[in-house]
Amino acid sequence: MGEPSTTGSGAGSDLTRNPRYIFILAVAAGLILVIGWLLKPEESSTDSPVSAPSQVELSRLPTMTVRRDLEDMSEFFAELGEELSSTVVRLGSVRRSGVIWSADRVVTARVGWRFPAAVTVGAGGVEVGAYTVVSGPHLPIAALRTPELAGDVPPQARPLETLSPGEWVLAAWQGDSRHGSAPGTFLGVGRRECGEHRLDELATSVPIRPEMLGGGIFDLDGNLLAVLLRCDGEPVAVTVGGVAMLLERGGSHDSRLRTRWGLQVEVLTSAEAFHFGLGNGLLVRQLWERYPGEAAGLRPGDVLLALDGTPLQDLDALRILDADAAPGQEAFSLELRRGLETLTVSLQARGLDTRLDVEMPDATGLVWEEAELGYPVASVLPGTRAADAGIEPGDRLLRVDHQTPESLDAVRELLSVEGGGPAFLELSRDGRRWGLLLP
Repeated sequence: MGEPSTTGSGAGSDLTRNPRYIFILAVAAGLILVIGWLLKPEESSTDSPVSAPSQVELSRLPTMTVRRDLEDMSEFFAELGEELSSTVVRLGSVRRSGVIWSADRVVTARVGWRFPAAVTVGAGGVEVGAYTVVSGPHLPIAALRTPELAGDVPPQARPLETLSPGEWVLAAWQGDSRHGSAPGTFLGVGRRECGEHRLDELATSVPIRPEMLGGGIFDLDGNLLAVLLRCDGEPVAVTVGGVAMLLERGGSHDSRLRTRWGLQVEVLTSAEAFHFGLGNGLLVRQLWERYPGEAAGLRPGDVLLALDGTPLQDLDALRILDADAAPGQEAFSLELRRGLETLTVSLQARGLDTRLDVEMPDATGLVWEEAELGYPVASVLPGTRAADAGIEPGDRLLRVDHQTPESLDAVRELLSVEGGGPAFLELSRDGRRWGLLLP
Protein backbone atom coordinates (compact mmCIF):
# COMPACT_ATOMS: atom_id res chain seq x y z
CA MET A 1 0.00 0.00 0.00
CA GLY A 2 1.36 3.34 -0.77
CA GLU A 3 1.98 6.44 1.65
CA PRO A 4 -0.87 9.02 2.05
CA SER A 5 -0.42 12.07 -0.12
CA THR A 6 0.65 15.45 1.60
CA THR A 7 -0.28 17.76 -1.22
CA GLY A 8 -4.06 17.43 -1.02
CA SER A 9 -6.60 19.82 0.53
CA GLY A 10 -7.04 17.86 3.76
CA ALA A 11 -6.36 18.76 7.42
CA GLY A 12 -2.62 18.64 7.00
CA SER A 13 -2.69 22.04 5.13
CA ASP A 14 -4.26 24.19 8.18
CA LEU A 15 -1.41 26.26 9.80
CA THR A 16 -3.54 27.09 12.86
CA ARG A 17 -2.97 23.61 13.98
CA ASN A 18 0.79 23.95 13.67
CA PRO A 19 2.39 24.08 17.16
CA ARG A 20 5.18 26.32 15.90
CA TYR A 21 2.68 28.87 14.66
CA ILE A 22 0.82 28.96 17.97
CA PHE A 23 4.09 29.47 19.83
CA ILE A 24 5.07 32.44 17.65
CA LEU A 25 1.69 34.17 18.26
CA ALA A 26 1.98 33.75 22.01
CA VAL A 27 5.47 35.23 22.03
CA ALA A 28 4.31 38.24 19.95
CA ALA A 29 1.36 38.95 22.28
CA GLY A 30 3.63 38.82 25.29
CA LEU A 31 6.04 41.31 23.70
CA ILE A 32 3.15 43.72 22.96
CA LEU A 33 2.00 43.62 26.59
CA VAL A 34 5.50 44.23 27.89
CA ILE A 35 6.12 47.15 25.52
CA GLY A 36 2.72 48.69 26.37
CA TRP A 37 3.43 48.45 30.09
CA LEU A 38 6.83 50.08 29.65
CA LEU A 39 5.41 52.97 27.59
CA LYS A 40 2.41 53.66 29.90
CA PRO A 41 2.55 57.21 31.54
CA GLU A 42 3.33 57.20 35.22
CA GLU A 43 0.18 57.78 37.27
CA SER A 44 0.20 59.96 40.31
CA SER A 45 0.03 58.05 43.46
CA THR A 46 -3.40 57.98 45.07
CA ASP A 47 -1.75 57.46 48.38
CA SER A 48 -0.34 61.09 48.61
CA PRO A 49 -2.64 63.19 50.88
CA VAL A 50 -4.37 66.46 49.61
CA SER A 51 -3.59 69.47 51.88
CA ALA A 52 -6.73 70.69 53.73
CA PRO A 53 -7.50 74.51 54.01
CA SER A 54 -6.06 76.11 57.12
CA GLN A 55 -8.18 77.63 59.89
CA VAL A 56 -7.07 81.11 58.77
CA GLU A 57 -8.29 80.45 55.22
CA LEU A 58 -11.57 79.08 56.52
CA SER A 59 -12.11 82.17 58.72
CA ARG A 60 -11.56 84.46 55.75
CA LEU A 61 -14.21 82.83 53.58
CA PRO A 62 -17.21 84.66 55.16
CA THR A 63 -15.39 87.99 54.94
CA MET A 64 -14.51 87.37 51.30
CA THR A 65 -18.13 86.46 50.56
CA VAL A 66 -19.48 89.56 52.30
CA ARG A 67 -16.94 91.73 50.51
CA ARG A 68 -18.01 90.31 47.18
CA ASP A 69 -21.66 90.94 48.05
CA LEU A 70 -20.86 94.53 49.05
CA GLU A 71 -18.99 95.11 45.81
CA ASP A 72 -21.98 93.81 43.87
CA MET A 73 -24.32 96.05 45.89
CA SER A 74 -22.10 99.11 45.39
CA GLU A 75 -22.11 98.49 41.66
CA PHE A 76 -25.90 98.13 41.67
CA PHE A 77 -26.45 101.36 43.64
CA ALA A 78 -24.02 103.23 41.38
CA GLU A 79 -25.93 102.08 38.29
CA LEU A 80 -29.26 103.05 39.89
CA GLY A 81 -27.86 106.48 40.76
CA GLU A 82 -26.87 107.00 37.12
CA GLU A 83 -30.36 106.01 35.99
CA LEU A 84 -31.86 108.59 38.37
CA SER A 85 -29.70 111.36 36.89
CA SER A 86 -32.47 111.99 34.35
CA THR A 87 -34.97 112.47 37.19
CA VAL A 88 -32.79 114.59 39.48
CA VAL A 89 -31.62 117.65 37.52
CA ARG A 90 -29.12 120.41 38.20
CA LEU A 91 -30.23 124.02 38.72
CA GLY A 92 -27.07 125.68 37.53
CA SER A 93 -27.89 129.29 38.38
CA VAL A 94 -28.55 128.48 42.06
CA ARG A 95 -26.14 125.49 42.26
CA ARG A 96 -28.70 123.10 43.66
CA SER A 97 -30.50 119.92 42.71
CA GLY A 98 -34.11 119.66 41.64
CA VAL A 99 -36.52 116.74 41.21
CA ILE A 100 -38.76 116.51 38.14
CA TRP A 101 -42.24 116.58 39.66
CA SER A 102 -44.39 116.58 36.52
CA ALA A 103 -44.03 116.95 32.76
CA ASP A 104 -43.34 120.69 33.05
CA ARG A 105 -42.47 121.26 36.70
CA VAL A 106 -39.36 120.87 38.88
CA VAL A 107 -39.30 121.15 42.69
CA THR A 108 -36.30 122.11 44.79
CA ALA A 109 -35.33 123.35 48.24
CA ARG A 110 -35.68 127.05 49.03
CA VAL A 111 -32.45 127.83 50.85
CA GLY A 112 -31.75 131.50 50.09
CA TRP A 113 -33.73 134.37 51.53
CA ARG A 114 -35.58 134.88 48.26
CA PHE A 115 -35.69 132.40 45.42
CA PRO A 116 -34.96 134.03 42.02
CA ALA A 117 -37.77 134.58 39.54
CA ALA A 118 -35.96 132.56 36.83
CA VAL A 119 -33.28 129.85 36.88
CA THR A 120 -31.56 127.46 34.48
CA VAL A 121 -32.20 123.71 34.55
CA GLY A 122 -29.72 121.15 33.25
CA ALA A 123 -31.81 118.58 31.39
CA GLY A 124 -30.76 116.17 28.67
CA GLY A 125 -27.23 117.55 28.65
CA VAL A 126 -28.36 121.12 27.88
CA GLU A 127 -29.37 124.15 29.95
CA VAL A 128 -32.99 125.25 29.61
CA GLY A 129 -34.81 128.16 31.19
CA ALA A 130 -37.39 127.89 33.98
CA TYR A 131 -39.42 130.45 35.90
CA THR A 132 -40.57 130.25 39.49
CA VAL A 133 -44.26 129.57 40.09
CA VAL A 134 -44.21 128.66 43.81
CA SER A 135 -41.86 130.07 46.42
CA GLY A 136 -41.91 132.49 49.32
CA PRO A 137 -40.32 133.24 52.68
CA HIS A 138 -42.83 131.00 54.45
CA LEU A 139 -42.19 127.87 52.34
CA PRO A 140 -39.22 125.45 52.44
CA ILE A 141 -39.81 124.60 48.78
CA ALA A 142 -39.76 126.26 45.37
CA ALA A 143 -41.43 125.03 42.20
CA LEU A 144 -40.27 125.91 38.69
CA ARG A 145 -42.09 125.62 35.40
CA THR A 146 -40.31 124.79 32.17
CA PRO A 147 -41.81 123.32 28.99
CA GLU A 148 -38.43 121.99 27.83
CA LEU A 149 -37.38 119.09 30.03
CA ALA A 150 -35.87 117.27 27.03
CA GLY A 151 -38.12 114.24 27.38
CA ASP A 152 -37.20 113.48 30.98
CA VAL A 153 -39.96 111.46 32.62
CA PRO A 154 -41.11 112.31 36.17
CA PRO A 155 -40.79 109.42 38.63
CA GLN A 156 -43.74 107.55 40.02
CA ALA A 157 -44.59 108.18 43.68
CA ARG A 158 -44.78 105.12 45.90
CA PRO A 159 -47.33 104.93 48.76
CA LEU A 160 -45.41 104.92 52.02
CA GLU A 161 -47.68 102.32 53.59
CA THR A 162 -46.14 99.77 51.21
CA LEU A 163 -42.64 100.40 52.63
CA SER A 164 -41.26 98.16 55.35
CA PRO A 165 -38.65 99.22 57.94
CA GLY A 166 -35.22 98.06 56.83
CA GLU A 167 -36.03 98.29 53.12
CA TRP A 168 -33.25 99.71 50.95
CA VAL A 169 -33.58 103.29 49.65
CA LEU A 170 -31.27 105.58 47.69
CA ALA A 171 -30.67 109.33 48.04
CA ALA A 172 -29.80 110.99 44.73
CA TRP A 173 -28.69 114.54 43.94
CA GLN A 174 -26.62 116.51 41.42
CA GLY A 175 -23.21 117.85 42.40
CA ASP A 176 -21.23 120.58 40.69
CA SER A 177 -19.64 118.18 38.19
CA ARG A 178 -21.49 114.87 38.52
CA HIS A 179 -24.43 113.16 40.15
CA GLY A 180 -24.20 111.80 43.68
CA SER A 181 -26.00 108.99 45.47
CA ALA A 182 -25.99 107.33 48.88
CA PRO A 183 -27.78 104.09 49.87
CA GLY A 184 -29.50 103.55 53.18
CA THR A 185 -32.47 101.90 54.79
CA PHE A 186 -36.00 103.10 55.49
CA LEU A 187 -36.65 103.64 59.20
CA GLY A 188 -40.17 105.05 59.30
CA VAL A 189 -42.33 108.17 58.93
CA GLY A 190 -42.79 110.88 61.54
CA ARG A 191 -44.40 114.31 61.91
CA ARG A 192 -42.40 117.49 62.41
CA GLU A 193 -42.84 121.24 62.50
CA CYS A 194 -41.48 123.15 59.51
CA GLY A 195 -42.07 126.82 60.20
CA GLU A 196 -45.84 127.22 60.16
CA HIS A 197 -46.33 123.85 58.47
CA ARG A 198 -46.61 120.37 59.97
CA LEU A 199 -45.17 117.82 57.55
CA ASP A 200 -44.52 114.10 57.23
CA GLU A 201 -40.80 113.33 57.40
CA LEU A 202 -39.22 110.20 55.90
CA ALA A 203 -36.63 108.83 58.34
CA THR A 204 -33.72 106.91 56.80
CA SER A 205 -30.18 105.92 57.76
CA VAL A 206 -28.83 108.27 55.05
CA PRO A 207 -27.15 111.36 56.58
CA ILE A 208 -28.45 114.41 54.68
CA ARG A 209 -25.74 116.97 53.91
CA PRO A 210 -26.35 120.55 52.70
CA GLU A 211 -25.10 119.80 49.18
CA MET A 212 -27.84 117.15 48.82
CA LEU A 213 -30.72 119.63 49.26
CA GLY A 214 -33.15 119.63 46.37
CA GLY A 215 -32.45 115.97 45.64
CA GLY A 216 -34.73 113.03 46.39
CA ILE A 217 -35.09 109.70 48.19
CA PHE A 218 -36.05 106.77 45.93
CA ASP A 219 -36.75 103.07 46.30
CA LEU A 220 -34.80 100.48 44.31
CA ASP A 221 -37.32 100.66 41.46
CA GLY A 222 -36.74 104.41 41.02
CA ASN A 223 -40.03 105.46 42.66
CA LEU A 224 -39.92 108.82 44.45
CA LEU A 225 -40.42 108.69 48.23
CA ALA A 226 -39.32 112.14 49.45
CA VAL A 227 -37.64 115.42 48.49
CA LEU A 228 -34.73 116.82 50.50
CA LEU A 229 -35.70 120.25 51.89
CA ARG A 230 -34.59 122.46 54.77
CA CYS A 231 -36.93 123.03 57.71
CA ASP A 232 -35.99 125.47 60.46
CA GLY A 233 -32.33 125.27 59.48
CA GLU A 234 -32.17 121.46 59.34
CA PRO A 235 -32.14 119.20 56.24
CA VAL A 236 -35.25 117.02 56.12
CA ALA A 237 -36.61 114.35 53.76
CA VAL A 238 -40.21 115.53 53.26
CA THR A 239 -42.53 112.84 51.94
CA VAL A 240 -44.20 113.13 48.54
CA GLY A 241 -47.49 113.82 50.31
CA GLY A 242 -45.90 116.66 52.27
CA VAL A 243 -44.44 118.15 49.09
CA ALA A 244 -47.85 118.02 47.39
CA MET A 245 -49.39 119.85 50.35
CA LEU A 246 -46.70 122.58 50.22
CA LEU A 247 -47.25 123.07 46.49
CA GLU A 248 -50.99 123.38 47.01
CA ARG A 249 -50.52 125.97 49.75
CA GLY A 250 -47.94 127.80 47.65
CA GLY A 251 -50.49 128.33 44.89
CA SER A 252 -53.02 130.07 47.14
CA HIS A 253 -53.76 133.80 46.99
CA ASP A 254 -52.41 134.34 50.51
CA SER A 255 -49.17 132.55 49.64
CA ARG A 256 -48.65 134.49 46.41
CA LEU A 257 -48.97 137.78 48.33
CA ARG A 258 -46.18 136.62 50.62
CA THR A 259 -44.07 135.44 47.71
CA ARG A 260 -44.27 138.67 45.76
CA TRP A 261 -44.53 141.30 48.49
CA GLY A 262 -43.54 139.55 51.72
CA LEU A 263 -46.98 140.50 52.97
CA GLN A 264 -49.59 138.53 54.95
CA VAL A 265 -52.99 140.16 55.30
CA GLU A 266 -56.07 138.98 57.21
CA VAL A 267 -59.61 140.24 57.72
CA LEU A 268 -60.02 142.11 61.00
CA THR A 269 -61.44 140.05 63.84
CA SER A 270 -64.27 141.55 65.86
CA ALA A 271 -61.89 142.24 68.75
CA GLU A 272 -59.39 143.94 66.43
CA ALA A 273 -62.11 145.98 64.70
CA PHE A 274 -63.27 147.21 68.13
CA HIS A 275 -59.70 147.97 69.22
CA PHE A 276 -58.92 149.99 66.07
CA GLY A 277 -62.37 151.58 65.91
CA LEU A 278 -63.00 150.42 62.34
CA GLY A 279 -65.95 148.61 60.82
CA ASN A 280 -63.96 146.89 58.09
CA GLY A 281 -60.52 146.63 56.54
CA LEU A 282 -57.67 144.20 56.10
CA LEU A 283 -55.03 143.90 58.81
CA VAL A 284 -51.33 143.59 57.91
CA ARG A 285 -50.44 140.59 60.08
CA GLN A 286 -46.88 139.83 58.97
CA LEU A 287 -44.14 141.47 56.89
CA TRP A 288 -40.94 139.76 55.85
CA GLU A 289 -37.79 141.85 55.99
CA ARG A 290 -36.09 142.85 52.71
CA TYR A 291 -39.30 142.32 50.73
CA PRO A 292 -41.15 145.02 48.76
CA GLY A 293 -43.96 145.38 51.32
CA GLU A 294 -41.58 146.37 54.10
CA ALA A 295 -39.49 148.46 51.69
CA ALA A 296 -42.65 150.44 50.81
CA GLY A 297 -43.08 151.37 54.48
CA LEU A 298 -45.89 149.03 55.57
CA ARG A 299 -45.99 147.85 59.19
CA PRO A 300 -47.77 145.05 61.05
CA GLY A 301 -50.90 146.57 62.53
CA ASP A 302 -51.64 148.76 59.51
CA VAL A 303 -55.26 148.41 58.40
CA LEU A 304 -55.64 148.53 54.61
CA LEU A 305 -58.73 150.48 53.59
CA ALA A 306 -58.58 150.89 49.80
CA LEU A 307 -56.51 149.78 46.79
CA ASP A 308 -56.31 152.30 43.94
CA GLY A 309 -59.42 153.97 45.37
CA THR A 310 -61.48 150.75 45.66
CA PRO A 311 -62.56 149.89 49.24
CA LEU A 312 -61.16 146.59 50.57
CA GLN A 313 -63.84 144.31 51.97
CA ASP A 314 -62.11 140.91 51.71
CA LEU A 315 -58.87 139.27 50.57
CA ASP A 316 -60.12 138.73 47.01
CA ALA A 317 -59.92 142.49 46.52
CA LEU A 318 -56.10 142.16 46.63
CA ARG A 319 -55.81 139.50 43.92
CA ILE A 320 -54.49 142.06 41.47
CA LEU A 321 -51.36 142.27 43.66
CA ASP A 322 -50.43 138.60 43.35
CA ALA A 323 -51.04 138.09 39.63
CA ASP A 324 -50.38 139.64 36.26
CA ALA A 325 -53.86 141.14 35.97
CA ALA A 326 -52.34 144.59 35.44
CA PRO A 327 -49.12 143.95 33.49
CA GLY A 328 -48.71 147.58 32.44
CA GLN A 329 -49.24 149.08 35.87
CA GLU A 330 -46.16 150.69 37.41
CA ALA A 331 -47.41 150.99 41.00
CA PHE A 332 -50.39 150.35 43.29
CA SER A 333 -51.73 152.89 45.76
CA LEU A 334 -52.78 151.62 49.21
CA GLU A 335 -54.82 153.73 51.61
CA LEU A 336 -54.40 152.62 55.20
CA ARG A 337 -55.06 153.52 58.81
CA ARG A 338 -52.13 153.52 61.27
CA GLY A 339 -53.32 154.40 64.74
CA LEU A 340 -55.18 157.68 64.32
CA GLU A 341 -53.49 158.55 61.02
CA THR A 342 -54.70 157.83 57.50
CA LEU A 343 -51.77 157.28 55.12
CA THR A 344 -51.16 156.38 51.48
CA VAL A 345 -48.41 153.91 50.55
CA SER A 346 -47.19 153.22 47.01
CA LEU A 347 -46.29 149.65 46.08
CA GLN A 348 -43.93 149.64 43.11
CA ALA A 349 -44.96 146.87 40.70
CA ARG A 350 -41.66 146.79 38.78
CA GLY A 351 -38.19 145.77 39.80
CA LEU A 352 -39.24 143.12 42.31
CA ASP A 353 -35.85 141.41 42.30
CA THR A 354 -32.98 140.53 44.60
CA ARG A 355 -31.70 144.10 44.89
CA LEU A 356 -33.50 144.30 48.23
CA ASP A 357 -31.16 141.57 49.51
CA VAL A 358 -27.97 143.53 48.81
CA GLU A 359 -26.72 146.39 50.94
CA MET A 360 -25.06 148.96 48.68
CA PRO A 361 -21.88 150.60 49.99
CA ASP A 362 -21.87 154.29 50.75
CA ALA A 363 -19.34 156.76 49.39
CA THR A 364 -16.65 155.41 51.75
CA GLY A 365 -17.04 151.88 50.39
CA LEU A 366 -18.46 150.58 53.68
CA VAL A 367 -21.48 148.27 53.98
CA TRP A 368 -23.33 148.77 57.26
CA GLU A 369 -25.29 146.30 59.30
CA GLU A 370 -28.39 147.73 60.94
CA ALA A 371 -28.50 147.67 64.72
CA GLU A 372 -30.90 145.11 66.14
CA LEU A 373 -34.13 146.79 67.15
CA GLY A 374 -36.58 146.17 69.92
CA TYR A 375 -36.56 144.49 73.31
CA PRO A 376 -35.86 140.74 73.40
CA VAL A 377 -38.27 138.48 75.27
CA ALA A 378 -36.24 136.35 77.68
CA SER A 379 -39.05 133.97 78.70
CA VAL A 380 -42.83 133.62 78.62
CA LEU A 381 -44.66 132.29 81.65
CA PRO A 382 -47.14 129.52 80.79
CA GLY A 383 -50.82 130.29 81.22
CA THR A 384 -50.37 134.04 80.77
CA ARG A 385 -52.04 136.16 78.12
CA ALA A 386 -48.69 136.53 76.33
CA ALA A 387 -48.30 132.75 76.10
CA ASP A 388 -51.89 132.37 74.93
CA ALA A 389 -51.28 135.00 72.23
CA GLY A 390 -48.31 133.01 70.83
CA ILE A 391 -45.36 135.11 72.01
CA GLU A 392 -42.19 133.03 72.38
CA PRO A 393 -38.76 133.53 74.00
CA GLY A 394 -36.44 135.19 71.51
CA ASP A 395 -39.13 137.43 70.02
CA ARG A 396 -38.26 141.12 69.99
CA LEU A 397 -40.87 143.73 70.88
CA LEU A 398 -40.77 146.67 68.46
CA ARG A 399 -43.90 148.73 69.09
CA VAL A 400 -46.99 148.87 71.27
CA ASP A 401 -50.06 150.37 69.56
CA HIS A 402 -47.77 151.92 66.94
CA GLN A 403 -45.61 153.60 69.62
CA THR A 404 -41.89 152.83 69.93
CA PRO A 405 -41.06 152.54 73.65
CA GLU A 406 -38.00 154.53 74.67
CA SER A 407 -37.06 152.16 77.47
CA LEU A 408 -37.90 148.84 79.03
CA ASP A 409 -39.68 150.68 81.82
CA ALA A 410 -41.90 152.26 79.19
CA VAL A 411 -42.70 148.79 77.83
CA ARG A 412 -43.69 147.57 81.30
CA GLU A 413 -45.87 150.61 81.81
CA LEU A 414 -47.63 150.24 78.46
CA LEU A 415 -48.36 146.55 79.12
CA SER A 416 -49.17 146.76 82.81
CA VAL A 417 -52.45 145.28 83.98
CA GLU A 418 -53.34 148.63 85.52
CA GLY A 419 -52.95 150.20 82.09
CA GLY A 420 -56.32 148.91 81.04
CA GLY A 421 -57.45 147.04 77.94
CA PRO A 422 -55.83 145.18 75.06
CA ALA A 423 -52.74 146.39 73.22
CA PHE A 424 -51.57 145.65 69.69
CA LEU A 425 -47.95 144.46 69.71
CA GLU A 426 -45.50 144.52 66.82
CA LEU A 427 -42.75 141.91 67.19
CA SER A 428 -39.85 140.52 65.20
CA ARG A 429 -39.06 136.83 64.74
CA ASP A 430 -36.86 134.94 62.25
CA GLY A 431 -36.58 137.72 59.68
CA ARG A 432 -40.20 138.80 59.74
CA ARG A 433 -42.28 141.32 61.61
CA TRP A 434 -45.68 140.31 62.87
CA GLY A 435 -48.46 141.76 64.96
CA LEU A 436 -51.04 140.50 67.42
CA LEU A 437 -53.65 141.88 69.72
CA LEU A 438 -52.69 141.14 73.31
CA PRO A 439 -55.99 140.83 75.21
